[in-house]
Amino acid sequence: MFAFLKGTIRAKDLLGGQEDRVVLEVSGVGFEIRMSPRSILALPDTGEEALVHTLLAVRENDLTIFGFESASERKLFQTLQKVSGVGPKMALSLVGTLGASQLVTAVEQEDTKMISQAPGVGKKVAERIVLELKGKLDAFGKSLSETGADAVAYTSGQTRDEVRAILEGLGYTITEINLALTEIGKEDVIPEDVEGLVRSCLRYLGAASVK
Repeated sequence: MFAFLKGTIRAKDLLGGQEDRVVLEVSGVGFEIRMSPRSILALPDTGEEALVHTLLAVRENDLTIFGFESASERKLFQTLQKVSGVGPKMALSLVGTLGASQLVTAVEQEDTKMISQAPGVGKKVAERIVLELKGKLDAFGKSLSETGADAVAYTSGQTRDEVRAILEGLGYTITEINLALTEIGKEDVIPEDVEGLVRSCLRYLGAASVK
């Protein structure tokens, strides 16, 4: 029903669990949009204009608008729900925690450990996602490589895992870490070693904390 909404951000609430939301004012109407913490952190500040890709989910008497950073994330969100046992909340957790590009890469490489990092996703569900979607996400991989969106698969999986472990030890959440890795992947010069990547992430995370 709503492919996207464009308006002024009136509220950004990071409340934890499934309550994270953005209120977007469009033509005098405030739309409550459920988004992942990762996507909320990537939005402009409150009071600024933003475009949010959206999908209206209808379940019994419940109407929920889910929001995404890109049309690719929106489509991937829909595709994930074709997997047995994956509903909209879990699909949002997957897309929001890993990002579209990293999630596609994890599925194609059968990296269930990576997929299981999303809150609420256990080993069995991760295995089912790989089983049902591997080889069916080529269109997403091509689209993301052409646009450069979520360019996070630029170093080995082992290097990224080491970086995540170090940053988690410093108190950062997996959502913050993945967002930093995604943004660094868009830069012209990208560190390939653990130490350089950790330094770049810390610079990004430090800058984000003072916005």
